[in-house]
Amino acid sequence: MSERLDFKAFHDCMGDHPSQTAIFHSNGSKWWMQVAAGWSLPDSVRNLGYLKRRSLFRQFIEAIDFTQLQLLDDTVTKIALTLDEQTQGSLTLHPGTQASDNYFMTVATRMRCTVTEDPDRVIYPPIDEQPHRGLRQFKASHLQVVDVIDATVSIVLVEDRKFAYKSVDRPIYLRGDTEHLLDELDALVQFSGEPNVAQLIGLVVSESPYKTCPSADMASLVITGLLLEYYPGGSLEDTIQQSEGVDDTLLVQWALQIGEALAIMHLRGRAHVDMKPANVVLDAHQNAILIDIGGTGGFSWEWLSPEMSQAMRAGNEFIPTTAPFKERVATDCWAYGRILLSFAGKSDTCTDGGAGASRLHSVARRLTEATPEARMSLSDALTELRGNKI
Repeated sequence: MSERLDFKAFHDCMGDHPSQTAIFHSNGSKWWMQVAAGWSLPDSVRNLGYLKRRSLFRQFIEAIDFTQLQLLDDTVTKIALTLDEQTQGSLTLHPGTQASDNYFMTVATRMRCTVTEDPDRVIYPPIDEQPHRGLRQFKASHLQVVDVIDATVSIVLVEDRKFAYKSVDRPIYLRGDTEHLLDELDALVQFSGEPNVAQLIGLVVSESPYKTCPSADMASLVITGLLLEYYPGGSLEDTIQQSEGVDDTLLVQWALQIGEALAIMHLRGRAHVDMKPANVVLDAHQNAILIDIGGTGGFSWEWLSPEMSQAMRAGNEFIPTTAPFKERVATDCWAYGRILLSFAGKSDTCTDGGAGASRLHSVARRLTEATPEARMSLSDALTELRGNKI
């Protein structure tokens, strides 16, 4: 019998409650699983270094006879371990396994396990269940990763052209992440062809990573991520931080491009909710492009409007991404004003004697008033930035 384990992510909490994701291979089939210890470990184990704790837990997992467990096909099996004197659900180790000085081995005879589907597994949406399945599809196996931007986005090559790949899988996957990605897919389709908004190229697909038995049938594909236009100018955040001074004309251009993209989103019933310089990138011609436009994937405390921050501190399970649309629009506009303030501080005033910087600062100040009622509207801000009186 040909068997092997491939270890994936290992996690614990301050040295306690270790969990290990792994793939069990047997006779040409494979099962994804997560093995988790559900009791508090003794200090002698918790005080060991991370790598030593991981090594001990993996050594113990290698001793488990997984053929004696009812692993679930085509998904992730959660094997929850507990310490219990009952005989039901006992764990079987390979014959000849020695307890040695491995803590987990020494308590193995007291361990009981419960087998369920892992509720925290990465969810890969089936392509034929999606309303946008008619979009162009790219096989995940054809993507060549050339650089990593962050935990979810990498730069890939497809037919010698660079794209940005936003993946479903990520180092810390939370329930709801897949739905947030699908929300962004909806938004990208909605704003296809709009200037200054990130553009979708297509869907990245593959056979389900969890598929137990290999087959030549590729009819049931899943979405592993989104293939997006790649913008080589980097983020606006890096540009502003690394520049000693920026031409006023360029700053006003960026301000207008970001504001107009935001206005289009609001007009069509969407709010961004995570407006900040890191979510604006520059294309090859120094045009500003708004990214992460799904509106549900997250937010940044320091870029929330004062009233939104106050609501968060008040508790009551308030979440900015699910606030009433009017409130989300207000926080977008306030954050946009803060972006303009950062622009005004970077002006080199070399083209118009500082008129551009003065206009940016004036608009920014009125967009970021403490109360929503006192703030300038986005449409008025854009009118003034264009040099027109309001």
